[in-house]
Amino acid sequence: MISTPAILDLTLGTERRPSGPFDGDKAWTRQALRPSDWTVTVTDAVKRELAQVVASLRQQTLPVYLLRPAHFELAASRRMMAEAKHLTDAGRGFAMIDRLPLDDWSEEEGRAVYWLLGQLFSQPVAQSSKGTIFREVVNAEGNNGYGYNGANGTGRLTYHSDNSGNRLLPTYAALLCLHGAEAGGESQYCSLYTMFNALREAAPDALERLFQPFLHDRQGKVPDGEPQVLKAPAITYDGRYLTSRFSMNKIRTGYKKAGEELDRRTVTAMETLVDLIDAKKLAAEYLMERGHIQIINNREGLHHRSAFRDGPVHKRHMVRLWLRDTGRPFYDG
Repeated sequence: MISTPAILDLTLGTERRPSGPFDGDKAWTRQALRPSDWTVTVTDAVKRELAQVVASLRQQTLPVYLLRPAHFELAASRRMMAEAKHLTDAGRGFAMIDRLPLDDWSEEEGRAVYWLLGQLFSQPVAQSSKGTIFREVVNAEGNNGYGYNGANGTGRLTYHSDNSGNRLLPTYAALLCLHGAEAGGESQYCSLYTMFNALREAAPDALERLFQPFLHDRQGKVPDGEPQVLKAPAITYDGRYLTSRFSMNKIRTGYKKAGEELDRRTVTAMETLVDLIDAKKLAAEYLMERGHIQIINNREGLHHRSAFRDGPVHKRHMVRLWLRDTGRPFYDG
């Protein structure tokens, strides 16, 4: 019987490096950004289509995961999601759909609409090996705010890629805002191309270390028998696109699980990346409110959320979808 290796090694073919700085829409500076660069309007035509979807579901419904865009007339919605996808793929790397009329619908109806729009954007995929599709991002009492449960606390999150310990990362991460925070909770997104340019100029040694292998904790969400630690660079380059696989928390626990020490150069590289984003104000900042849908390019940028305070009536509540253009909809692709 062949034993499962302790570490899943994904370093093969990750040796390429970009030769110089990046330019174009993906290498934006925060000073040059305007809300129009990431905002997608929910037009009256889209609202009429979605109202008809809801009306149909009130007559006869299906479990949400059986609903398909082909069941409805969604031409305007399809154009809206194509615009959002262009922004995340070729534009700034993220889009904010402003906004769904959630007050006109029940929460279940709002989730059904979100599910249909997500399918118009890309392929929704599982968020765990148990098949979780929607993840509730809401403050949980007694949560320690660390690791997988960090998003379900009120504290600040550090810049990261979602699901960085998986074989095949989600291409996109989407959030539907059911309720915003009473205070705080701003979202930040930093393009990997912007970050590369800044590190190339200010900290080339840290940048080179980020292209070398790290150990990533897989957080126990993998199928039985799978290695619990993954080995791969924090940044890779395929000759055209940069891809991030970065989370300070997952890297620290990855080394701990593997019984290896984090050397000073590795720690410095991670801290330099995060500190430089803040020091040079490289990230866009925006606030999600009820009805907004945020979609980010998870592979070509890092995202972050500031600390927040819940309101007296409603907790800050987001519903997350992961989406991927390649692979099967299973957790590992």
